[in-house]
Amino acid sequence: MKDRTDTAPMGQAAAYASQAAYAVAATIKGGGTVAGAAAGTALGGPLGMAVAALTTNRTFWKVVSGIFAAIFLWMFLIVNMIGIILTYLGFADADSFVNEAQSAEISDIKARIGDILENEDYEQELLELIRQARDENLQEIHADKEENYAEYELAVIDEYETKLKRNMSYYFAMLASGSWDRSSLNSFLGRSADWGDMSTSLTSQYDRYFEEASQTYGVPVALLKAVGMAESGFNQNAVSYVGAVGIMQLMPGTAASLGVNPYDARENILGGAKYIANNLQQFQAYSNGLELAIAAYNAGPGNVISYGYQVPPFKETQDYVKKVLGYLTIQEQRPEAPPDTEEAEEDLSGPYGQLKELVMENADRIFSWAVTGEREADQIKTVYYQLSDSGKREVEKDVYEQLKADGERVAADTFPAKVQTVEYTLALLLNARQITGGGYGYKYVTSQSTFELVLQVLKRMSEGIDSLKDSFFTLFSWSDFVTGGGTDSYIGNIDATGDIIAYDTVGKGMKKVVYFNQGEEPWGSLPYGDSTIGAAGCGPTSLAIVISTLTGQTVNPQTTAAFAINNGEYVSGAGTAHSFPTNAARHWGLTCERVGKDRIDEVVQALKDGKMVVEICEAYTITGGSDGHFIVLTGVTSDGYITIADCASRERTAKVYSVDTIRSYGRDLSDGAFWIIGK
Repeated sequence: MKDRTDTAPMGQAAAYASQAAYAVAATIKGGGTVAGAAAGTALGGPLGMAVAALTTNRTFWKVVSGIFAAIFLWMFLIVNMIGIILTYLGFADADSFVNEAQSAEISDIKARIGDILENEDYEQELLELIRQARDENLQEIHADKEENYAEYELAVIDEYETKLKRNMSYYFAMLASGSWDRSSLNSFLGRSADWGDMSTSLTSQYDRYFEEASQTYGVPVALLKAVGMAESGFNQNAVSYVGAVGIMQLMPGTAASLGVNPYDARENILGGAKYIANNLQQFQAYSNGLELAIAAYNAGPGNVISYGYQVPPFKETQDYVKKVLGYLTIQEQRPEAPPDTEEAEEDLSGPYGQLKELVMENADRIFSWAVTGEREADQIKTVYYQLSDSGKREVEKDVYEQLKADGERVAADTFPAKVQTVEYTLALLLNARQITGGGYGYKYVTSQSTFELVLQVLKRMSEGIDSLKDSFFTLFSWSDFVTGGGTDSYIGNIDATGDIIAYDTVGKGMKKVVYFNQGEEPWGSLPYGDSTIGAAGCGPTSLAIVISTLTGQTVNPQTTAAFAINNGEYVSGAGTAHSFPTNAARHWGLTCERVGKDRIDEVVQALKDGKMVVEICEAYTITGGSDGHFIVLTGVTSDGYITIADCASRERTAKVYSVDTIRSYGRDLSDGAFWIIGK
C-alpha cells in the first residue's frame, strides 16, 4: 500500500470517507449497477468513473462488482481510519489533536518533575549542575568584555535567574519531552509497560548493574534478570560455542554495535538491556510483543519478522522463551490500595536519576550568550581615595569602606560623567512550551496488527467519547497517528515511514537513523522500472534512508524510486544509475560530494561530522552476490569501526565494519565509490 499524507481538511476528509464507505457497504447486496456506482463514487475521479462503467456493463459482473466494492471499502476504512477516529473524538484536525495530546503529555511530565523538586536535596543538586554551566558562560562573558570592551561598564541579563529558576519544572519537562523515547518517558512517569508489571525472585551479585540498566533503558529489572539467568546463570565468564560472551551472552559484533565492552560485567548488562529495549520497542504493537522481544533476543528480530511476527519454530528459541517467562511473575494491572489505608510514599530516586542524567547530558547546551547592546549615559561617578602624607591613592569601594572602618584617612569625590555600558545576555536555550502549528497530516495504516488495534478502538467508541479520549492518550503517543512537525517515526506502529535504528557513534555521527528495507512490504513488490524495489531498488531505498534521516521528512523508497524513473536514472537490467545519489540528494536540499576509495579518511571524518555516506559495493563483496549493491554508512564507533544501514539486510545493519573492509567493498570507479551527503 502506498504511503502518503492526506492534506485535505480533516473533518471533510473523514466525513467523505465515512459516507463513501457506508454507501459501498449499503449497496454491496444489490450487485451490478448500484454497487458499481457506489464504488465509482467512493473512488472518485477518472478511476472511479472507469470502475463504475466496468461494473455496470454486463450481468456477469454483478458478483465481481460486489467483491470489488468490498475491497475498496476496506481500503477506504484503512487509509481514513485515523481521520474518522479523530473526528469522533472532537478534534478539528491533526494539529488540534497534536496540541492537546502534547499538552497532556507535558503536563504529566511537569507534575512528575514538580514532585521530584519538592525534595530539596534533589533540587539543589540539579541547580548546581545548571549553575556550573551558567558560571562557565559568565566566565566567557567576562573574558570577552575584557578583550573587546575593557573601558565599558558591564551589565548582564541573566536568564538563569530571571527564567530558569522560576520555572524549572516547565523547562525540564520540555527538555525531557524532546529527548526521551516512549519507554524512557513511561519509566520516568511510573507507568506500567504494555506487558504488565513484572517481578522475580532472582538475585545475583550484579543486581546493582541490573537496576542501573533498568533505569537507563526503561526495561523491567525482573526481565533483565530473567534473561541473564537464562543466558548464563549470571556467569560473566561464560562463553558459548559460537563466541557469545558474559552474563547477557553478547556476540562481540553485537556488543560493538551497542557500544559496550562485553568482557566488563556492567557494560555487558547495559548492552543486553539496550538490545532488549530495542526489541520491546520494535514489537510493542503486537499482542504477543513480550514473547516476540524475548524470542528476538535469542534468534534475532529478522527471524521473528520472517515467521510472521510469531515465535520462530526453533525448539531452542521456543524453549528459551518459556524459560525466561518461567522466571517472571507478570501482573497485568496494579492492585488497588485497600480502603482506609494510606499508600506508601513513592520512591522517586529512579525518576530523579533519569532527570539528573538528562540535565548532565544537556548542561553544556542549555545556555548561550551574546552582546545585546551598548549605551552611553550620564551618571554621578564616585572615586575613592586613601590619604597619606605623600598624597592620595585611588582604591576600590570595598577597600575604602574597610579603611574608613579602621579609622584610616580616606576621601571620596563625586562628579558627573559619561558612562559607557556594554550589555550581555546569558540566554536560556530551552523552550518553556511546545512549538505548535507544525502542519500535521494523517498516516496510512499499513500493518495488520495496527489495523486490528484500530478496530478495537472503534469498538470502544460505544463507551462514549470521554472514556475513549482518556484511553486514547494512554494507548498511543501523539506522534503515532500523525506525520510532520519534526517528530521521530514510531517503530512497528501506524504508517510505513521507516523504523528507527539507534547507533552509538562518536562526534556528531548519526545516533538515530530512519531505516527502510527494500525487500519488506509495502516496498518489496512495488514496481521499479521493469523490475521491483525488492529486486533492484537498493539505490532508491538507500537514498530514502539518507534523505528521511537528514531532513526529518518522510521520503520513502517509492518516492525516491519514482524520482529515479522520472529522471531516466533507472537502467533496465542494471539497476540505478550512478548519477542518481547526487541528483536525489540535491533535489531534497542536501549537499553531495562524490569521492574515491583513496579518500577514505575524508569519508570517516564526514561521518564524525554528522554527514551520511552512500557507497556502491562491488559484486561478491557485502552481499556475496553477482550484483553491485548500495549501502549507507551512518557513523563511526568509539573504537573506529563504521556503522552501516543496509537496505537489503537487517542482520548486516546490526553489525560494524572496519574502515579497511568498507574501503575494500567499494567499486574501483574513476568518479568514486562514495557519495558524502550532508545538510
